[in-house]
Amino acid sequence: MRYSVDHIDNTATLMIHEERLDSLTSSEFKGELVVLCRSGIEVLFIDMSQIVYCDSAGLGAMLLAHREMKASGGYSIIVALTPTVKSLIELAHLDQVLYIYDTREEAMADLTREEEEGEG
Repeated sequence: MRYSVDHIDNTATLMIHEERLDSLTSSEFKGELVVLCRSGIEVLFIDMSQIVYCDSAGLGAMLLAHREMKASGGYSIIVALTPTVKSLIELAHLDQVLYIYDTREEAMADLTREEEEGEG
């Protein structure tokens, strides 16, 4: 599986350079997710802008990242979903479980707002 990881402060952005997140690619993806989630970061962004096909194994990988980050007190945030993958996530009602944003900046603004409200 082709991907890149960009670390900025306490966040990491995992950019997937594949068109498919399925049973053939998700096991390697899950391994990378576990390593990233346990690396001490507070926010993991998963950029899925290049994914045009996702199956149940891919959805399982997204849920794994969500659980791993939540267990460590952090967030796994999925950004830049293609319309096809977004429809699949909505059909599975995972849009009610996963943190999904159009852009990384939109997600960061929401997190910043949450932190400010929590302090006040």
